[in-house]
Amino acid sequence: MSKEKNPFLPWSWPWCGSTGVPLRPLELFLSRKFTFSYLIIIWILWLLDLTGPANDCYITGGGYSCISGLWAGDLVDSPVRFFTSLFVIPFFHHDTTHIVFVSMSFLVFVQSFEVREGAIRTYFLFMICLSAAAVLVSIGMHIGELIYTDSEFLRSGFARNWNGGSAGFFGIIGASSHQSRKVWMVPLIAIIFETWNHFFNGIGALTSSAHMISMAAGFLLWGYWISSSSESIAPKE
Repeated sequence: MSKEKNPFLPWSWPWCGSTGVPLRPLELFLSRKFTFSYLIIIWILWLLDLTGPANDCYITGGGYSCISGLWAGDLVDSPVRFFTSLFVIPFFHHDTTHIVFVSMSFLVFVQSFEVREGAIRTYFLFMICLSAAAVLVSIGMHIGELIYTDSEFLRSGFARNWNGGSAGFFGIIGASSHQSRKVWMVPLIAIIFETWNHFFNGIGALTSSAHMISMAAGFLLWGYWISSSSESIAPKE
């Protein structure tokens, strides 16, 4: 699709194909295998009550509420556990607001991207952006702890576990900017929303930082992918 023909907002109805035509149930599922599989899994885990609170949980003896979370301190103390947890944390959520927010965002942003680019690309981009956000925020926390040794803000960040799919889908939002007629429009909307989310809805600074890092990663990675793909298919003189 040429840039001139891109829509202003690159979002599709979750029951339609990329051309806007409604799909039959099997066609619909196959067009968005990652999105629908992810939603089914997270709600099964939620209904089975396998996720504990973000706080009041300890690395040992905390059951699933610990297993399902990422701990920033593990980046240094237990790197294997840190990087292994990256494959687990997208599927667990701390509260009802969290899982509903992620579910609605998948039904708007992720499925819209997936129906155009496919499940494999969407999943890998989702995981890469989530991982980039987790690693960079954790590195920032460790550096900050060296500088501000008595920071209660950082101490509270290290004392809790982190999970959910929001950091990953912000990466998809960043990538979908390149499917819009105005590349800056989608990031601008996301930044305005996250500003409201932080200053008026009370979401933490560390979480907002992870969202913005993920969105930037998705924007840059997908922009590079598009650029590389265009160059590879361009006619040689």
